[in-house]
Amino acid sequence: MVPTSMLQRLHTWLYAVTMKDPLEQRQSFLVQTFLLALIGVSLLALPLPFLTAVQPGIALGLTALVLIELPLYILALVVLRRGHFTSAIILTSVSVVVLCTGILFSTGTRSSGATMFTFALPIIFAGLLAGGRGAFWSIGLSALGIGMVLALEVTGSTLVGFATPHDANIGGVMGGFLSVATVLGFFVARFGRTLRDTLYESLRHEQEVAAQRDALEAVVDARTAELRSALAEVETRMQAQAEMLEEISQQREAIRELSVPLLPVDAQTLVLPLVGALDSARLDALQGRTLDALEGGQIRRLIMDVSGVPLVDSQVALGLLNTVRAARLLGVLVTLAGIRPEVAQAMVGLGLEMDEVRTFHDLEDALRYGR
Repeated sequence: MVPTSMLQRLHTWLYAVTMKDPLEQRQSFLVQTFLLALIGVSLLALPLPFLTAVQPGIALGLTALVLIELPLYILALVVLRRGHFTSAIILTSVSVVVLCTGILFSTGTRSSGATMFTFALPIIFAGLLAGGRGAFWSIGLSALGIGMVLALEVTGSTLVGFATPHDANIGGVMGGFLSVATVLGFFVARFGRTLRDTLYESLRHEQEVAAQRDALEAVVDARTAELRSALAEVETRMQAQAEMLEEISQQREAIRELSVPLLPVDAQTLVLPLVGALDSARLDALQGRTLDALEGGQIRRLIMDVSGVPLVDSQVALGLLNTVRAARLLGVLVTLAGIRPEVAQAMVGLGLEMDEVRTFHDLEDALRYGR
């Protein structure tokens, strides 16, 4: 018996072939096994013609046929192990066609029996494993071999029919038929099984891809929903910020109006109480609102109460003077009330001349003076 370790190494060696096509990868083991079997049978058949009672010339012819077949089997095996599956199948089919033609030479076409049936082996083998290209080559070569045998047989050549049986040869016919049918059935069954396994794996892979696609679509839908929710939240915040900015703008306008309050005392007198520090923006608002209030021509007197102004510098004093001068151009009498001592001292220190403006100690004196 063959040692187990040797079988394991042979099994590993047979599977150490890389094919691009997964179906060819599966079939390569079967084809290599078939080629090794043909090589083994050929080596065993080399001495057989000389051990039988056939003529030496016939024995040499049979040996030559085996010697022609053996390199083709080895070449097909080498080509297959280098990854050229289709080329290896065609080479194998060619070698089997040559073998079938040699057998047909020995029996002739008239008593071929199962011999003609052997040509189905390379045709089915090549058609299943190499497709239409392999089947075409096998059919063409088979037809060429059979035609050559027929031509020689018609001419009465002694090369044809040298091993023709002289009796019914039922055993040979049945044996040949069963041998070829067994090999064909084995190949068809293995090919069908491999094809089903490959189709099953393809279907399983397709189902896995579909499941992954569904999962990915679910993730994309979830992320899209999250993005839409985040976008809606951002839009809500932006709308709230816009409303807040509008409200702030309105509040600023209100504060600006409150920062320059104009209080009517009677139909011709306005009081402008100023509280807090005066900057350039507030001075511009002061001048603008004051002139707008005086534009109608009904106001004849404007009292500016600066008792709430903590500090008067040159910029503030100049802004107040500009407002006074603009109001006087409109025919309005402008008076200042509530100048505190430190403010008066600062204005004197700055060298500001206030002679053109009448001043009062407080708002009460300014109102009393106008009556």
